[in-house]
Amino acid sequence: MADPIFPEATIGPLFYIVLGMLTALVFVLTAYIYRLKSSEEAGIDVKQLNMPGSRIKILNELVEEGVMQNELPEKTNLSKATVSQAIKELKNEGLVKRKKRGNTYLVEVERTVLEERCGRFN
Repeated sequence: MADPIFPEATIGPLFYIVLGMLTALVFVLTAYIYRLKSSEEAGIDVKQLNMPGSRIKILNELVEEGVMQNELPEKTNLSKATVSQAIKELKNEGLVKRKKRGNTYLVEVERTVLEERCGRFN
């Protein structure tokens, strides 16, 4: 077997690839843990609202941050028609607001109204 032209190049790149992968994993896990903590700190229990399950699913998605309306059917596993109807009802109740973004809407929760109706459970 022939000796490599650059023997120092055989282990070095592998070490740095593994080190980079571990660093990326640490960042991903840190972001995941931060997201879990922030959702716990949000402290809003939408199940208290005594609403149909479709509206509860949508509110649970919106509590963290605004979501584009066209993404909600996939995230909640509901049909487009069900999502549209539920958002319309939630908007009429003052629990969400919609902002036009291109061909769809950014749907955000009205946090103060939701906190008044649900309370906090910390």
